[in-house]
Amino acid sequence: MGNSERRWSGVFKEDKKRLGHASEKVGVMKVVDTDIFVDFFSGVSQAASFLQNNADDIFFAAITKAELLAGRVCNDPLERERVFHVLSQFEKIPIYNPLVQVVGDFRRKYGIEIPDAIVAACAFVIGGTLITRNVQDFEKIKEIRVEKPY
Repeated sequence: MGNSERRWSGVFKEDKKRLGHASEKVGVMKVVDTDIFVDFFSGVSQAASFLQNNADDIFFAAITKAELLAGRVCNDPLERERVFHVLSQFEKIPIYNPLVQVVGDFRRKYGIEIPDAIVAACAFVIGGTLITRNVQDFEKIKEIRVEKPY
């Protein structure tokens, strides 16, 4: 079993079809905001295409996992497990001391909410691009690159 096959073996069948196999193309690290994953779980085809086409470059903040698991859909054990399976295909950025310092700086400097500051700090710390539909929430943060994927 190749690396790509191992990476995708735990995804539910319908998600596996929508996500496809990890891309062989190497690109810029992308920190994906919660809204893109919400779109994916809601069946938005553009979100599935984005995740599929950028799978090897995708990271997400630990807060994103918490936000997804806090959703009412996770009252259903099968849907909760689906969230775990899909997220396991990507790299999670844990909350640790140097990151927390940047979070505090972004919150104080830009007046953004803590969850958004965590996601922005993740992009800053790994030198990645923040991927979100909520560009307006992050565009004032000059230290990071922000892109709307679709």
